[in-house]
Amino acid sequence: MASIRQDCETRLQGMKEIRQDYEPDWKEIARFCQPARSRFLNSETNRSRRLRNSKLFDEYAITSYRTLANGMTSGLSSPSRPWFKLATYDEALMDEPDVRFWLSEVERRMGAFFASTNFYGAAKTGYHELGLFGTEACVMVEHRTLGMVCHALTAGEYWVSMSDAMVNDTLYRRTPMNVRQAVQSFGKAVRKDIMSRYDRSDYEAIVNVFHAMEPDPDYRQGNPFSKPYRSVYWDEDDGKEAVLRLSGYHDQPFYAPRWDTTGSDTYGTSPAMEGLATIRELQVQVKRRNEAIDHLVKPEKVAKAGMRLTGQPGNIVSAADVDKDVVMVPYQIPYQAPQIIGQEIERCYRQIDSTSYADLFMAITNMQGIQPRNIEEIAARNEEKLTQLGPTIERVNNEKLAIAIDRVFGIQLRGGMLPPVPDAMNETELKVEFVSILTQMQRMVGLGQIERTASFVGNLAGAFPDAADKLNTDEMIDEYADRAGTPPKLIRTAEQVAQIRQQRAQQQNQAKMAEMMPAVQQGADAARLLSETDVNGQPMLDTLLGGA
Repeated sequence: MASIRQDCETRLQGMKEIRQDYEPDWKEIARFCQPARSRFLNSETNRSRRLRNSKLFDEYAITSYRTLANGMTSGLSSPSRPWFKLATYDEALMDEPDVRFWLSEVERRMGAFFASTNFYGAAKTGYHELGLFGTEACVMVEHRTLGMVCHALTAGEYWVSMSDAMVNDTLYRRTPMNVRQAVQSFGKAVRKDIMSRYDRSDYEAIVNVFHAMEPDPDYRQGNPFSKPYRSVYWDEDDGKEAVLRLSGYHDQPFYAPRWDTTGSDTYGTSPAMEGLATIRELQVQVKRRNEAIDHLVKPEKVAKAGMRLTGQPGNIVSAADVDKDVVMVPYQIPYQAPQIIGQEIERCYRQIDSTSYADLFMAITNMQGIQPRNIEEIAARNEEKLTQLGPTIERVNNEKLAIAIDRVFGIQLRGGMLPPVPDAMNETELKVEFVSILTQMQRMVGLGQIERTASFVGNLAGAFPDAADKLNTDEMIDEYADRAGTPPKLIRTAEQVAQIRQQRAQQQNQAKMAEMMPAVQQGADAARLLSETDVNGQPMLDTLLGGA
């Protein structure tokens, strides 16, 4: 029977083969768009080494994808505004004061927990990875003092695998450590030669450590010593079957979302992959423009034998028997060449902005003229592009942010950092609703249809009053508020609305009765007068009634 380490190494080998198809594009994208971080420009086993990037002539793609990362960060998971809220699937429970207070307090504490960790920095790095390589990965590890530490990974240092639900539920990573880090992490489980280095204070030698996180095949629900996810560390250079540490997680300890997928592909496709041809062309065009300028400023010359030209402006070269044919420029670059090449470079800039969505996130800066610059106008101007971003936003919400929320909720719940659960919510499942600005702008795309329907019915009801009966205004208001991201506390519940309408009806009835009181009083006075008037010994009222 194979050991746990043998199982992990066998699976890792298969995961490496799957990733090989993506690596050529990743390496080229890394060279032109992310040279400072990618493991493809560094040694995979030594983080301190850097390779010289001599093929980068223009950094425009770097800034464009930085804009994409910043826009995704502020639009989907900004630390300065709420981007998620908790609710129950049972809408009736949402009207319970204890439930609403508990959910609000949990949201507040979770938001404070996120802000106290390095989650937002790791999330921004991940959006950068997502736009460049199509897949990002981040490991969320519990910490005894900080609560949680996020390790943002970059392409080239991890491998992922999918479950039958077509989402990544397995992550293997290469995590090189120096001798001191290895001993601090694993103690005496390290190799003897590593411990010897540690005793000699030789701390900076590299230990090639692998880390596997995957669903535990031996997990047994209800067993307090069994956890859904297992964690396996091992030393690549240790020929034994031993592992450095075997442990587990209560929640999925990582997320690995993808920008877009094709079929059942494990890794995603990215905007940078789609724009790689233009990114590559930009480097060529900039190199040609620089060469053209060099030829104009310092053209190639043919000189008489023995004549040495310095090539420096202003220098005077002395030579005997100088005439006009002694120095000749065999080919003169047209002066228009740099300008023509510059136009091609500008075209590459526009295409890179388009494929990276930088033009979308710079919509305010790039607006022409002077107009009101608000969210509604930007959403209207970029509705088509926002629709194109829709699938990516949904995928990020489901494959990244929802997993991070589950992880933090589990850490806080086990750590006693959340308030007691109300009795009404026992065994109640929670749902996460995303209220980030990009999610709301996506939902606001449908507001126009609601407004046009309301306007049409309102105009039609002016000529045909019965037409208003067709419109369910309560549901329309709820749907409009939900799409617009209106805080729920601003919209009354159905029970509150029914109570208000009942009170209004009672007030209207009382007003009508008050209007009728003078007539009733006059009738009573007339009846009393007739009853007191004597006609032939009988009251006039009785005489009139008898006559009737």
